[in-house]
Amino acid sequence: MKLFLAVMACLALTQAAQLPFQRPVTVRDAQDLAARSHVRIVNGFPASPGQFPYQVMLRGFTATGALACGGSLISNEWVLTAAHCITGVQRFEIVMGTIVSASPEVLGHSTNFIIHPSYNPSNLNNDIGLIRLDTPVGFSQNIQPINLPSADRTGETFLDNIATVSGFGRTSDTGPVSPTKNWVNIRVISNAACAAVYGSSVVVASTICGTGADAANQSTCQGDSGGPLAIQEGGASLQIGVVSFVSSAGCTSGHPSGYVRTTHFRSWINSQTGI
Repeated sequence: MKLFLAVMACLALTQAAQLPFQRPVTVRDAQDLAARSHVRIVNGFPASPGQFPYQVMLRGFTATGALACGGSLISNEWVLTAAHCITGVQRFEIVMGTIVSASPEVLGHSTNFIIHPSYNPSNLNNDIGLIRLDTPVGFSQNIQPINLPSADRTGETFLDNIATVSGFGRTSDTGPVSPTKNWVNIRVISNAACAAVYGSSVVVASTICGTGADAANQSTCQGDSGGPLAIQEGGASLQIGVVSFVSSAGCTSGHPSGYVRTTHFRSWINSQTGI
């Protein structure tokens, strides 16, 4: 009985400690929120041709169906995305060089992908992965790689930077993913402010968070997982984050959206790709 009471007391303390925090959900799983929230890059803007030449759309085929995610070209043969976009996938189609997903300039394929070995689906730590194209893609005006931060920038927080996130996420409550590419600006917030919403087990040093730059309900949502969060530096786009999670309260809840910090994974990316 004493043991039982002790276990129950620990459980109660654990539950009490979690009460103030929102539950994060992968942006892939945000489709389950469709009945009660606007699931899209919410309150964003349509992309122009060539505006995000590094953005790709991923069609992942599993044993039971298909999923839609985003990703970014980081070379002519490697795509950076979220680990949760790769989980359970057997093969990918990679839509490149277009703002209309049905009309790709190039349609790539892959059965070769890598999930970070420390990915934790319970708290979404290390939610990062790589996809290797079966055939390297030729660059064009609409197909270009995005720059990644150098490994010596791990300590940078990018606090208060205005970053841009893009993708083909949903544009209606119950409809399919968007047939066209959209984007929105996100203001980077401190990890302390983000941890106050999601807790310190979710928001770790390798997490970066942001809120809508122009309105609180601007965010990512289902179909945007794995896509790039980028800032402008030296006249070029620099990817500082990978789309990972939103609040279970909904994509338009005003809660921060969560990303993986690319600065913390440069050595791993280099070890796998040579980039």
